[in-house]
Amino acid sequence: MSFDGFPFIIGWELTLACNLCCRHCGSSADLPRDNELTLEESLAICDQFPELLVQEVNFTGGEPLLRPDWEMIAVHLKKLDIKTKILTNGATLCPDTIAQMKQVEIAGVGISLDGLETTHDYIRCHKGLFRRVLTGIDLVLNADIPITLITTVNALNLKELPSLFALLQSLGVSRWQIQPIFPLGRANDAAELELTPQAYLQLGNFIKEWDPQAQKVGMEIMPGDSFGYFTEFDTRKPPWGGCSAGLLSCGITSDGKIKGCLSLPDEMIEGDLRQNDLWDIWFHHDSFAYTRQFSSEDLGPACHSCDKTEQCKGGCSAMSYGSTGCFHNDLYCFYGIRMRSL
Repeated sequence: MSFDGFPFIIGWELTLACNLCCRHCGSSADLPRDNELTLEESLAICDQFPELLVQEVNFTGGEPLLRPDWEMIAVHLKKLDIKTKILTNGATLCPDTIAQMKQVEIAGVGISLDGLETTHDYIRCHKGLFRRVLTGIDLVLNADIPITLITTVNALNLKELPSLFALLQSLGVSRWQIQPIFPLGRANDAAELELTPQAYLQLGNFIKEWDPQAQKVGMEIMPGDSFGYFTEFDTRKPPWGGCSAGLLSCGITSDGKIKGCLSLPDEMIEGDLRQNDLWDIWFHHDSFAYTRQFSSEDLGPACHSCDKTEQCKGGCSAMSYGSTGCFHNDLYCFYGIRMRSL
């Protein structure tokens, strides 16, 4: 099967090392992977991006700022005219780090904020982190670097979303990404965080009710890829059209493996950049079969009788795989939850 698309957006796990041990971490980040990419290998990978029309690279982890040469990789991407964004837990943000970001023209910073003080510090297993994150937010805003606050919604912080909205508005944050928790990694051992189907509908209702108010005050609420589909709760524009993993984007692990999406577990590897170029992996006829070779016969029991499958294709791959062990079977879907409750 031939494929003629390109990976316009790449998520790059610079290191799996992390200075936190968050209860909901889908990657179970802690220590670096064995044999992580060297700087020389990383720069050589960057050189492969232009011919693949890569437009944006998002540094993630672990905690990407723990990799001491992140700035050098960003500089190289800048020379290639590829914009770089950084997703961080905010624990290491300081004036020096912000100055580095400014110097290399980081195009955006995503910072995690998973509740009010007690809740955030509990989920992130680090007392005092909430206040450090607020300081980091202020530093990024004052440096005039575009910022997005990312909230992983779970059973503990669902009721705090209105208060978080007010807090972000008071801070001057204009972009808020709301991402339902994935049942992957350490989240599988944190039953207190699990969203029930009814709680998931409450999340959808929150965004439906608060999105107009957000627009009035100049804030954009951005639903994550695993956020609902095909009801009045889904405010995404354009509407959901299926998982983009392996179609428009892919992920690179810190030891050079390729995934369609970094949220997927490590068994979902498409190739190794130490053995093959990204071009060869991306265009291999067997790569990313779960999206590129999708047919209605692949639908799982949660989706096989749905009348939206041609457009939806079974929802978010990471949510589906994490919650059911297979693709095209997303249990966390507004439309599906309603249909199953009839």
